[in-house]
Amino acid sequence: MKTQEKKRLNIFQKIMEDKRAIWECIQTNGDLKQLAKKRDIKFATPIQYRSDR
Repeated sequence: MKTQEKKRLNIFQKIMEDKRAIWECIQTNGDLKQLAKKRDIKFATPIQYRSDR
């Protein structure tokens, strides 16, 4: 059973880990859309990329 093997996280711990992952992604010019899909993160506003970066 995968659900039993996976360590349960506190909701606040997950938020902090997601925040750290987003920050690292921005610092390294990573793909935020891919990160959000991988970690199942929902943003309040749509993600837009600037062409000058």
